[in-house]
Amino acid sequence: MQRTLSAIATTGLMTAGLALAGPAQAAPAEYPPTSHHKAALSEVVLGGAWTVEFGSPIKGNRHQVRLRTDNGKVSGFIRSFYCPSGATVSPRWASSRCTHRQTIYLKNQGGNKVGWVSSSGNSATQRGYLMGTSGSRSWPFDASFTLYATEPPTDDGDGTFYSWWRAARPQGSFAGKPILAGTTRYGQISGYGPV
Repeated sequence: MQRTLSAIATTGLMTAGLALAGPAQAAPAEYPPTSHHKAALSEVVLGGAWTVEFGSPIKGNRHQVRLRTDNGKVSGFIRSFYCPSGATVSPRWASSRCTHRQTIYLKNQGGNKVGWVSSSGNSATQRGYLMGTSGSRSWPFDASFTLYATEPPTDDGDGTFYSWWRAARPQGSFAGKPILAGTTRYGQISGYGPV
């Protein structure tokens, strides 16, 4: 059975938690991809109060960060919570004892590209300057994640296009804040395009 482009764009990504951010935008289902894409996804938790050099302080003490880069194009969010002692947060879940404080949506800063995948697909880098926005407020951020594949690739192509994805482990920091020690982290490296 031939899979549609919509299935390509969402199958692996839904596994990685795309459902949190809403449905993927894809070309009409009857059209195969016309360009080559290489993408990376990091889902991590940052901890503590967060004061930034430019912009208002970011509310909360636990911060879910979901950063997706596709050919250098940024999407994703920072979802911040205030959590009392003993309450936990993962990249995709927060204890009912935590209070949601704000969500900041991530996008490219001008023409800055963020994110590269190695030719082998074994590693990826998400590094560079990007912007976060929430209503009328905005913040400049810098990403510095490196992802290393932890599983062999899964092939989703059907002969008219290629599509693959593989689980990966992100490491590094976001806006100078390290990934919170002891928390779960998720990552993915992927690619798709015309045969």
